[in-house]
Formats: sequence, structure tokens, C-alpha cells
Amino acid sequence: MDLDDCFKKGFIKKTNIDKELIKSLVEMSQIKEDAVKTAKINDVNIPAYVSLAYDSLRERLEALCILNGYKVLSHICIGELLKNILNNFDYEEFDRLRWIRNSINYYGKKVEFEQGKEIIEKIFIINNNILENYLKL
Repeated sequence: MDLDDCFKKGFIKKTNIDKELIKSLVEMSQIKEDAVKTAKINDVNIPAYVSLAYDSLRERLEALCILNGYKVLSHICIGELLKNILNNFDYEEFDRLRWIRNSINYYGKKVEFEQGKEIIEKIFIINNNILENYLKL
């Protein structure tokens, strides 16, 4: 699905910039990130924490979309929109993370411990970049 499809199918809609909603999404994202950072992660529970870390990323990306005047109802469309409004958005990396998260949540796939740690680290790097460069409230 490309950006035009996202708009045509109603997955992206124009919205008012809601600073309180943006702030709330960023706060919830941080709570989830902190939960992952302080968790006792092991071989068994790593998939759950990868999903939680991804949810943290998705919330920050949603906040960024709202800051730009869009409400996005699809993870794919979040990526499509952001690759068109941000110069340095790494769509391929975001899409890879999305696929991994969906594999865990919808298909019961597991991730190896080291792979999971690497994914979580990448998510937190992206999260930090978004906060530092785009979501200074």
C-alpha cells in the first residue's frame, strides 16, 4: 500500500494538531520504554518486550504524525506518511521492526534473545532521535 492508497482508504486523515494528545502519547511511550529498560528480560519473555518496545515507538510516531496534522490508523501508513514528510526517516528499518512485531503478535513467532536485544536497542535509538529532533514540546 502506498501513500495514495492510505489516504483513499481512510487510513490517514487530516486532523487538528492536539498538543495535549501529543504530550500524552509521548508520556505513554516513555512509560513503556522505561518498563522495558527496567525489566528482567530473558530467553522466554524477550518477544513480549520486543512488542512493548515497538508499541513505544509506534506511539511516538503517532505523536509525530499528529504534530504534522495527520491521524493515522495503520502501521504501514505511518511509515508511508513519515517517509514522505521526514527527510531522514528510515522506512526500511521501521518496516522491518513492524514485520518482526507482527510476526510475534499475530503469528506466534519467537525471537532469539540476542536478536531481541538488538531490536529493542534499535527501537530506543529511533525513539530518542524522534524526541530530540521532532517532538520537543
